[in-house]
Amino acid sequence: MVEVICADMSKSPTIPPINVATTHPADVYMSPVNLTANGRAHLGHAAGPFLRMDIVQKHLKRAGHHVRSGLTTDGFENHVLVRAVRENIDPSDLAHGFHTRIVEDLASVGIVFDHFDDPAYGRNLQRFSNVSNALMDALFAAGSLHFRAARLPVDDAGSAAMQPEERFCIGGWFGATCPVCEASAGSFFCEQCGYHFEPEEALNPVSRRGRIVEWTDNISAFLSISGNDRLFLAWDEAAVESSFLDIGKRYVARKGQQMRLTVPGLHGLAWDSGRFDSQQILFSYSSLLYAHSLYCGHKDTEDSGKLNPFARDSDTFLIGATGIDNTIPMLVGVTGCALGQNSFRPFDRIFFNHFLRLNGSKFSTSRSHVIWAGEITRIPNISIDVLRVYLSEICPEETETDLVSERLVDRYNVVFDRISAAIDRCTDSVSAMPALTGCHVDDAMMIALDRLYEGQCAVLSLDHLRVSQASRAVIEWLDCLDDKPDHQTAYTWLMGFSILAWPLMPKITEALWHWLGHSGHPVAACASTPSSQRIGTVPKIYGRRLAAADIDRCLPGK
Repeated sequence: MVEVICADMSKSPTIPPINVATTHPADVYMSPVNLTANGRAHLGHAAGPFLRMDIVQKHLKRAGHHVRSGLTTDGFENHVLVRAVRENIDPSDLAHGFHTRIVEDLASVGIVFDHFDDPAYGRNLQRFSNVSNALMDALFAAGSLHFRAARLPVDDAGSAAMQPEERFCIGGWFGATCPVCEASAGSFFCEQCGYHFEPEEALNPVSRRGRIVEWTDNISAFLSISGNDRLFLAWDEAAVESSFLDIGKRYVARKGQQMRLTVPGLHGLAWDSGRFDSQQILFSYSSLLYAHSLYCGHKDTEDSGKLNPFARDSDTFLIGATGIDNTIPMLVGVTGCALGQNSFRPFDRIFFNHFLRLNGSKFSTSRSHVIWAGEITRIPNISIDVLRVYLSEICPEETETDLVSERLVDRYNVVFDRISAAIDRCTDSVSAMPALTGCHVDDAMMIALDRLYEGQCAVLSLDHLRVSQASRAVIEWLDCLDDKPDHQTAYTWLMGFSILAWPLMPKITEALWHWLGHSGHPVAACASTPSSQRIGTVPKIYGRRLAAADIDRCLPGK
């Protein structure tokens, strides 16, 4: 029997005004959806959920809250196996190699996590298996699992010696037309409309490695949530935006509060049951997806000594994030698994984003139409801070957006020129002061800073997040600076810039904060703190302006 918890929308951590300390810091844990380890992380990934969550994490930290984060890569997703077969390499080795590259790609644009693991590799695998079994056992004990046969395609790609589980044409081997929007689709889902379907629902099914020769029944485990509208209530509590709610509601209207939890297979986390007629592994887009988060929670407990943030009794505020293609996996698979047992709990907030395009069309590894995050950061003397500002501004929060090379270059150069010039004017003014002379803030400027900070906090609200608007406060703060600021104005501007821009531009803001004699990272409650010393060399945005050719050279085809 599942304990039903009814509540209004989870209350977000409080953000006090600037210069006011947080009296009751919240404990926050962030766990975005994993990346499939069949390739590197490109700018479409970085500018979507990962930069978005990095900005939110710093926003909450500067307000005084305690924030920790974890991420994994999925080495068991079927597309890893597809690529490994094509390249004749062990799937685990392929996945771990790409895990390492993904960590490097995200770190190159300043996106890091407290722990970032490959849970399918080495000693991590046993921990991952234990967590996954605990989830499935809890679902079974609560009566939320149903075992039934579903018709799956079998193709002629294998030999007679191939094990039965390998003959099913599913996952990356399966191509079809979406039964809802009739767009080209594959695996178990449609990227165009977000719908998830069983292979037998699909239109025009084909094998991508041979020819479908038959359909056969296979018994798998399915999640079934009892109680009317329990998923809808959970989505409301998580402040899911209406456009993504609609995707979830369409799914439930067609299929009810249920979803596949296992698939036949050999490469993955097996879960045993006497009900199965083949080996079943956890499905990457439901049970395994939630297990990745639970793994992160387990690692957080080991590192922090705190209660697992996903434990039912934990009061940690949980934040998840992903792209539109994972709408059903998060709203039905993950949330359903959280509701379907009594040991673990759902996210307090789930943020979704649309796709980011590149020069008018979808990022595509196969067509060499992609910019890897780690490649663009290798442009000689590029400012990662300024690049992050641009990527935040085109974050596809309300609709698809387009990374156009020329627009990137134009916007980057404008932001680089204005901010670097303003920093230079202010650091020159402060540097001209006699040694050990105290710096104090200007009260009139602090009124403007208070207004801008309040506005930026509003667009970074966990109840209606818009990181694409976060840079507006930083740009407007530039307009508050004279051409020749006195030392008080310069000090106030540098302090305000450090606080407003830290979520977007961590490298230069932390350097300025430390140079002005403050420890740690910029904190909003310390905005008026005086300074009597300058430490180290004068910070600058080291870098240069860009040209279109710089971006073009990042395309693999070039």
